[in-house]
Amino acid sequence: MRRYKLFAIALIILFQICEGSMRVQQTETIVTGIQIIDARLGTDVKERMIVGEDSTFALNSKVFLWFKVVGATSETLTVTWNHGNLYFSTMLAIGGSPWRTWANKLVVKPGEWSVMITDSKENVLKKINFNVE
Repeated sequence: MRRYKLFAIALIILFQICEGSMRVQQTETIVTGIQIIDARLGTDVKERMIVGEDSTFALNSKVFLWFKVVGATSETLTVTWNHGNLYFSTMLAIGGSPWRTWANKLVVKPGEWSVMITDSKENVLKKINFNVE
């Protein structure tokens, strides 16, 4: 009987070790290429974080796009603000991975807007729609 208990305990321990290593393998991801892992719109950036997060903004106010990028070192990303047929672009230097940065735009026309982040090959990494009232 004692042998069976020892065998059962050994199996439980072995199962826990295997399960733990499987969890580690499942959570490990290899990031290849540039990815925007977080992006938010707001009314300001303080201490490198977005403030006043929203999707609707007042006319003639500044809208801030804050984002966190991984997989980029010494890259330049383009932030393009769009309203109808109007496009306004800003280039941002990315110095490492991960990297937090932001851009802003004074929104002087009401209606539907969007902001898009693209890489140097013009691949769209992120697009966010918002309204100006």
